Amino acid sequence: MDFQVVVLAGGFSKKLVPLVSKVVEGSDAAFRVGGWISAAYLDRLHVDVAPVPEDIGTAGALRAISHHLTARDILVVSGDLVSDVPPGAVAAAHRRHDAVVTATLCSNPVSGPADSGSSGAKDKTKKPGRNIIGLDPSRQFLLHIAAGAELEKDLRVQKSILRAVGE
Repeated sequence: MDFQVVVLAGGFSKKLVPLVSKVVEGSDAAFRVGGWISAAYLDRLHVDVAPVPEDIGTAGALRAISHHLTARDILVVSGDLVSDVPPGAVAAAHRRHDAVVTATLCSNPVSGPADSGSSGAKDKTKKPGRNIIGLDPSRQFLLHIAAGAELEKDLRVQKSILRAVGE
């Protein structure tokens, strides 16, 4: 399977805190890790480290490195992702269904101190870090996704999306 993988490794990686005592930062660290991976998987894996100038979000980061993306299928993962789902199984399902996009979702993410508010005081202005996901009744098709932090009181969904699944 010729997938190209993009590991998004920007931001503060606060969710890694329960697993590691120190988070290594900077492009120097990224180049060292890339070099180690290339040496460990010699002739089987090629690593390019492509830093982006600032925290520009997932879409912005993908746009900034788009000239590096040449494969038909691209796997985008978060650098702080810890999962028991084998990436090969996700890739195989993606190819088997000839999907445009394949997403791996979980109903109850494990959260660490960064999510639970370890300071003890609750910030009433902070919105919950959850996404709103809309799936079809068979749970096979992603119909809608919205970042919880960007939502106000009401969620607006196009009627055409609801009609498409007969709800």
